[in-house]
Amino acid sequence: MIRRASALAMLLTLTLPAAAEQVGARAKGGFPESFFMEKVPRAEANATAEKLARAVMAARMIIFAYAGKIVDPTLGDKGLSGDALESQWRSAVEPDLIDASPSQKKIFEKLFWAGRQVMDNNQERINTKGVGWKNFLPAKWEREMGQVFAARTGIIIKQPGRAYRSPMNAPDDTERAALEHYVKAGHGENKPLTSFAKWGKQEVYRHMEPIRLIPACLGCHGKPKGEPDMLGFEKDGLEAGDVIGVMSVTVGLSD
Repeated sequence: MIRRASALAMLLTLTLPAAAEQVGARAKGGFPESFFMEKVPRAEANATAEKLARAVMAARMIIFAYAGKIVDPTLGDKGLSGDALESQWRSAVEPDLIDASPSQKKIFEKLFWAGRQVMDNNQERINTKGVGWKNFLPAKWEREMGQVFAARTGIIIKQPGRAYRSPMNAPDDTERAALEHYVKAGHGENKPLTSFAKWGKQEVYRHMEPIRLIPACLGCHGKPKGEPDMLGFEKDGLEAGDVIGVMSVTVGLSD
């Protein structure tokens, strides 16, 4: 009887299909692909990441200031060329660059270059007349700028979302933990979360801080929760000041 039961179990093992492997999932193991052409000394890592995070947030606010013009179908040239953005951006971050080291200044020149390139690439889009919604927001600029900047430096700047809409904003485990921390902590917690990590043989410094909703964002992320927004996504039911994502900066260390 025992022998017959064992034979039956073996038969079932051979004939039952194996558990389906999830298609489209992240490959197991490994580490993020990144080659840091620009690296910073360990002693400069914190300041570099903080300066980059503040700089990107400053550029986002400049673009926000043009939001009304960008969605105005009666306007052609919105006055937000790559040069226009760069000029205002440099002025906004000038205090942060007074004490910048040579390596930081080199990185920032590439950041300004990336931001200008992306704005120039989108000129035809944002200057189109007769169309209101042009799918150009500070978040779109930042996603594209992050890719261009990473291609030039290896430094990774992301905006992982609380409920992300672009696959590029999918959080990794560290970013997800940061999101959970800030959401749970509420409005009073803005202190950056930082850590050192190993990506393969490369040691990196990671910096994360919350991105909070401003009133202009509530049309898509506000209330009532679950109601479709202008793009068909379900609204998040959030309020101004709530965490919508994190600013994530990862820099490679040279020592």
